[in-house]
Amino acid sequence: MGDLLVLTSQPDLPIYDELRRAATAAGKSLVVVDATAAVARAWPPAVWVAGEPLQGVAAVLPRVGNWRPDSTLAVLETLEAAGVASLNPAAAVRVGRDHWRTVQVLAAAGVPCPETLAGAEPQRLLEAADQLGYPCVVKQRRSRQGVGVIQCGDGATLAAVLDSLWRVGDEFIVQRFCPPAGVSVRVLVLAGAVLGATRHTAPLGEFRSNAARGATVASFALPEPLAALAVAAAAAVGLGFCGVDLLPDGGRWTVCEVNPTPGWAHFARATGVDVAARVVASLGRLGAGT
Repeated sequence: MGDLLVLTSQPDLPIYDELRRAATAAGKSLVVVDATAAVARAWPPAVWVAGEPLQGVAAVLPRVGNWRPDSTLAVLETLEAAGVASLNPAAAVRVGRDHWRTVQVLAAAGVPCPETLAGAEPQRLLEAADQLGYPCVVKQRRSRQGVGVIQCGDGATLAAVLDSLWRVGDEFIVQRFCPPAGVSVRVLVLAGAVLGATRHTAPLGEFRSNAARGATVASFALPEPLAALAVAAAAAVGLGFCGVDLLPDGGRWTVCEVNPTPGWAHFARATGVDVAARVVASLGRLGAGT
């Protein structure tokens, strides 16, 4: 069996020390590679890191953030073409990083998600948004941690937001607002099973319940229907490891986001789950073909 590989453009984050320690404890070899120091050759597929060929990789965990994502994905695609198993395939990561693509695959799979519009010209979108009602939510298509997510209470506010984003060339979607807001459930899904769940509650006056924006995080006893919903969302996108964000929507729950690069610091503190050890074990099984 070869090395386990983590591919990231930010190799100095504490999460990677955690994965290294988990791998050492499990008797496995895990290497964290700086994707910004890598060069990929399309055909025949080959990758060099800091000028040295990257060889002997059994399985890879891609951590594709907002810094140089396409370069990181090019390296991942090349590793896959060379026969390396990926916990999160590049095609699925591309879907999960794009809110519009995510909604498309969820809807096609029958997974509930907010009604969503995409378009370029603000006036046409504004006219179509009447179908959603107000308030509604505007999201930059690749937003994360609540950044670039804006609640619009009326048509005038929506018009101003759409015009501003259009003028700077951003791609965005408009979604129906899911009441009551300020509350969400984050479910970590690994290899088709739920690791656990946390309930996120936004600060007073904030509708975004992201931990990065000050939400409180607590362990959450996940009912079986919500566990099945999270697993179905991960499967629809095609991700082996992801965070699925669920929103209460009146009398039901809906999938807000499927994150292909979830952090787990808040989750691990709240639940006590050793996520790093579970990820390393799953990556090891993937590399062994079991």
